[in-house]
Amino acid sequence: MPKPRRTGPMPDVFETFAHRVDDGADTSETIEPARVAVGASISLGLMVLTGIAFVLGFWTGTQNEHDLAYDHLVWEGIIKVGFATLCGLLAAAVVLALAMIAIGVPWVRRQRDARRR
Repeated sequence: MPKPRRTGPMPDVFETFAHRVDDGADTSETIEPARVAVGASISLGLMVLTGIAFVLGFWTGTQNEHDLAYDHLVWEGIIKVGFATLCGLLAAAVVLALAMIAIGVPWVRRQRDARRR
């Protein structure tokens, strides 16, 4: 059973979240372009790295021959492609997790050092 529609006026979003609206007076939170470029390059590097890991994992998955008796050629194709895709996804996930740990641990240390000062 669907909810009945409200017939009253809609709440004003800018009044509801007025405390979160940036008035432009505080410029200490401005992000410099160099930090944006570094963040973008790290993101692009992670995408390329996980893409390469997926391709290598997929290729590794295609190199295995399963000792199964298939009833139909379609099932053989589905199982081989599915297994290779699973290997590729697993390789990409492992590489992404390791890269995030390698990037995240130094970042957390810098944040903790900054808070201690």
